[in-house]
Amino acid sequence: MAKTQARGKEVAAAATVAGAAAVGGKVAWDKLSSPGDEAEQAYRLHAGEPTPEGLRRIARGQLDRAQGGLKGVPRRKLAGAVHDTRKSLKRLRAAVRLGRDGLGESTYKRENRALRDTGRRLAGVRDSSVLIETLDDLEQAAGRELPGGGTDGLRKQLEAERKDALRSLKEDDVVIDAVVDELESARTRTATWTFDTDGFTALEPGLRRIYRRGRKAMNAAAEEPSTENLHEWRKRVKDLWHAEQILRATSPKKMKKRAKRTHRLSDLLGDDHDLAELRSYAAGHGRCFDDRAAQAALVAVIDRRRKDLQSKALSLGGKLYRRSPKRFVGSIERGFDNSTA
Repeated sequence: MAKTQARGKEVAAAATVAGAAAVGGKVAWDKLSSPGDEAEQAYRLHAGEPTPEGLRRIARGQLDRAQGGLKGVPRRKLAGAVHDTRKSLKRLRAAVRLGRDGLGESTYKRENRALRDTGRRLAGVRDSSVLIETLDDLEQAAGRELPGGGTDGLRKQLEAERKDALRSLKEDDVVIDAVVDELESARTRTATWTFDTDGFTALEPGLRRIYRRGRKAMNAAAEEPSTENLHEWRKRVKDLWHAEQILRATSPKKMKKRAKRTHRLSDLLGDDHDLAELRSYAAGHGRCFDDRAAQAALVAVIDRRRKDLQSKALSLGGKLYRRSPKRFVGSIERGFDNSTA
């Protein structure tokens, strides 16, 4: 009993010290920023900024951007606003994954699920737009490999689906209003986020997990380059890229360079996934082609392009994930300690 009470006093004392340090750090940070300035919405932790306060600020910034893009947006610009909102939600989910252990499992699961579901409400318009953009890029790169006019029917079908999805979204204000309300609720909840730890300790397990899962997903994709494995790797790479953006202050030049390379890898895998989706759509919509030869030609060009993208991705991934998770996280921690000293 006496040992338990002594232990309780030690924990309470440690919490008091940690709380005082956090308050001191927050005061120092407050002197460097003011509400509404660019630093307030920056997608990165600032040098000297307490980790809990920084993650709450980052979350508010992404939610403000998402809300601001949808509120009162002209209908002719709705497709772009939807795209930007989904990007903000993905960045926010990556931040939540990075701070997962500091936030606690119940908070993490609640926020990750809520943000995922909000983004799915807007998926229809963006999905059809991506397929059209992918077809445009592919035709430009393929040149004479594709027969003239061979994809006209496919494009017409995709444009009709995008038009229908956008019309439905424009005519149904309930969806947009619901998304805006959900974003506002999420913003309100950020004020209730509490962290069991501060500093790099709040981020280390999440960063290690993100890097380790990306490395594992890369190995799975190298062994079996299925669409599912490559897409899983892409999601893990995007998490790492966003984590590197958030942690840029740990070593500005090195992290900027690394984040640029990770972004490049994400783009390679993203292009591969978009082509996989276009291939699947084309294979299932034979009626959109005048003849089977045009359909087969498109599939063949997609397969060659995907093989090239995957080769480049695996080569770059081998360089980015060459370190063990322990060494990678250790290098970030050293920079973090120096940036907060």
